[in-house]
Amino acid sequence: MSQNKANNFQRIRALPKKQQAILSLMLLQRMLPNYQLFVAVTEFPQPHQIDNIMNSLWERLLIQGAKLNFAALEEKVEALTPDEAAYDMYGVYPAIYFCTGLLTYIAGEQNDDEYDAVAIAKVSQGCIVHLIEYQAGEQELDNTAIREHELMVREVELLTELIDWVETLNLKKVSANDIKKQALSKALADGMSNIGIELD
Repeated sequence: MSQNKANNFQRIRALPKKQQAILSLMLLQRMLPNYQLFVAVTEFPQPHQIDNIMNSLWERLLIQGAKLNFAALEEKVEALTPDEAAYDMYGVYPAIYFCTGLLTYIAGEQNDDEYDAVAIAKVSQGCIVHLIEYQAGEQELDNTAIREHELMVREVELLTELIDWVETLNLKKVSANDIKKQALSKALADGMSNIGIELD
């Protein structure tokens, strides 16, 4: 499994940059329900629409000539990021992981020096590790226990499937709408977020 995980990261780095970005947005879409559930439960204020932000990132990536003010977008996401100290509940953490992933993606799109193709995959896996350790409480977990947890097994398997799809994606032959539709369908195929929250 760890070999598979390492291979996935190597394969992501070998993708063309546009395919890397498509994969990153797919992983973010898979984390989005964690954020949405937190917002629904806490009534966390939403000065900006998170769906609009995600849609604008897809549009900027897939539609030639689409413009986006990343600095303004960054400010919007920061306003949508909860402060963990203000909430005495687990759900704040997956929400923060999602926002962290989103800000990481935006930073990478603004500055090639900050671009790390596997960063979003690591954020998603970090979110899962956090949940596994939280659920274990005082119990010490080794890497094997984390690696073999059903959520991590599924994450690595799904990442492999998503990379397989992105590798074969012919951007010239598929419309922007179809790419996005297929990407969302594949990212959310198991009907769950990365930490097992069922989609509405």
